[in-house]
Amino acid sequence: GTLFCYNLNMETIVNKDIVKESEFLDFYNSRSYDANCFNSDGSLNKNYNSFKKSGTIATIFEDHWDNIYAFYKNLIDKYRPNADFEVHKIIDCYNKNLGCSLYECPKCHDIIFLGHTCKSRLCSSCGYKYKNQRVESIMQTAYNCSHRQIVFTIPVQLRKYFFFPFEKKINILFAAVRDTIYSILNESFKKLKNGRLKKYSSKVKFTPGFFAFLHTFGRDLKWNPHIHILIAEIKLGDDNTCRPWIFFDYDALSMRFQKILLDLLSKTLGSSFDKEKKYLFSHFKKGFYVYAEPKKFKDLKSGIEYVTRYCGRVPISENRIINYDGSNVTFSFIDHKDNSYHEKTVSAFEFISLILRHLPPSQFKIIRYYGFYRKKHNIHSKMIPLIKHHCRNFRKQLLKYEVSISMAFHRNPYNCPKCDTKMNFVLSMI
Repeated sequence: GTLFCYNLNMETIVNKDIVKESEFLDFYNSRSYDANCFNSDGSLNKNYNSFKKSGTIATIFEDHWDNIYAFYKNLIDKYRPNADFEVHKIIDCYNKNLGCSLYECPKCHDIIFLGHTCKSRLCSSCGYKYKNQRVESIMQTAYNCSHRQIVFTIPVQLRKYFFFPFEKKINILFAAVRDTIYSILNESFKKLKNGRLKKYSSKVKFTPGFFAFLHTFGRDLKWNPHIHILIAEIKLGDDNTCRPWIFFDYDALSMRFQKILLDLLSKTLGSSFDKEKKYLFSHFKKGFYVYAEPKKFKDLKSGIEYVTRYCGRVPISENRIINYDGSNVTFSFIDHKDNSYHEKTVSAFEFISLILRHLPPSQFKIIRYYGFYRKKHNIHSKMIPLIKHHCRNFRKQLLKYEVSISMAFHRNPYNCPKCDTKMNFVLSMI
């Protein structure tokens, strides 16, 4: 057999078992169907034998994106250059436009097309899978010790500086958080009688271990970049010692984060930032707000899921969208200041704008590992991992498509919908 293209002005058909084109035509023509597999132009009928049900967010994009992109193409391509590509992926997710796999039931000889998923960060279903994969990866990296959540926030006046260019500016925010943690771990300051600060450095250089998670939105979808970290309450010394680290100086965290971040921004923006920098020092004399209170999660997995849940997903879940009438979108949110319930109605155009501002560049790392979680160290083999090595392969199997769908929806996606017999893979279309 040979690899072939089935040329009906449709997708390329690639058979993993490598069959000839004539064999596929014989297979296709020998069966009768209660609906057309293909449209009149030769393209796949995305509604044939499909479990696809477009979510509300995908529907909103499908209804309005082409008009919005045609009108605002230059602005969108400048600020979020991967937007058009990512939006079309979520519109086509699982509906065969991204390709599909064909399965045949050995009992009733019906065939099923299973559409390929988009794996986009704007897709609520694919993002859920990404979140689960990241949670498992972090758990398999973490040590079996207490971890604390710390949230580094920036004032409203600074948020505009991190919108564009996204990657360069957000990297500054990550760097400021990293340098702040290392600073409070290995340095201390004492105020002298003349008012000046004297710096003291630890003789033993300690290394922390923490995971950093970028969140760019508030509950009302506003632009609010901030970083959550989960940090181990232990520190490793360069003398191969491991010691507990449970005291965090909140004032030091806030003030050092403020100084380190403003100095990094000043270095990047130059003298044009001097006036803003002076204002922020004078109006935030206690530093920028850093939340570091010990937050007790049920277990570390709960903590990881809490901070990871929006790192690979669209900024708003489908169940928060109360109504979409074709022109306007109504969604709900809880204001974290007073836990009050709010509903907000915006046009479809404004809703899409709110979503797109939180789209990171392709391949941008919004979850990062630091310290002894970034690479192995001298006493790594002596540390107790959270997930035992013999359990890891089994846990990874639970993330596979067939198992995850079976656990979530109590049906096997590869079983025939008519007779529930396990179907045989025939070929893949891309």
